[in-house]
Amino acid sequence: MSTQKHRPIEQYFPTEPWLEQYRAAINDSDAYADHSAGWGVDFDGTFVFQIEDVPIESTTVAELPSELVEATEEEFATLSDDQLEAILDDAPAEVRESVESRSGSFDERLSAEVEEMTMKQLSERTWPELRAALPEIVTDLITQLEENMADDGTIYAYLDLYDGKCNGIDTLLDIDDREYGFRLIGEYGKWAKLVRGEGDVINMLMAGEFEIDGSMQKVLQYSEAAVDLAEISADVESRFIF
Repeated sequence: MSTQKHRPIEQYFPTEPWLEQYRAAINDSDAYADHSAGWGVDFDGTFVFQIEDVPIESTTVAELPSELVEATEEEFATLSDDQLEAILDDAPAEVRESVESRSGSFDERLSAEVEEMTMKQLSERTWPELRAALPEIVTDLITQLEENMADDGTIYAYLDLYDGKCNGIDTLLDIDDREYGFRLIGEYGKWAKLVRGEGDVINMLMAGEFEIDGSMQKVLQYSEAAVDLAEISADVESRFIF
């Protein structure tokens, strides 16, 4: 049995529970409260963090954090052949045929089939019996991607930033779902770099790694607050799905 243990859902970036954890960390930061005093008071200070090209079509289940892969394998290993057969009864024909063509024990064959699926395929090709057999953390992550990601693989994280606080967060399925004052746009890899604490948001903006939709002058006026937001994200305990 594995000694690894998956993290709580709120530690997996970029999920909505992670964003809630981030919001709480923002509101606990005295430095951010000081540096962002007045932000949004006479203008719309709400922000959308636009995370583009989230790699759900290229990342397989086998490439998820290792504790999630092992949890899936161990979950299947607890099931009897009869239980596994019952799961496959309602599988799409091509999935059932693929599992039956593999070598190894029943649970190993089902694990191999699932691990070769991309995260997009896992969402599209799983059926109720299989979802019920997956570890809860994996099904929670699938649900997060289904409910909070646009069809093109973009996550729009909406932050209600006002006068030193984050009054709420939301995820949008379309950028036009809510009005906003600012939008920070970048591909997933750049966001992951920032959240890992490996980049400076102002320098990344200047280098073209991010784009800003909104007043750059206003962002630079509050540059210390912008840096605080990035540093706070890096301080949040995080595990990266991709």
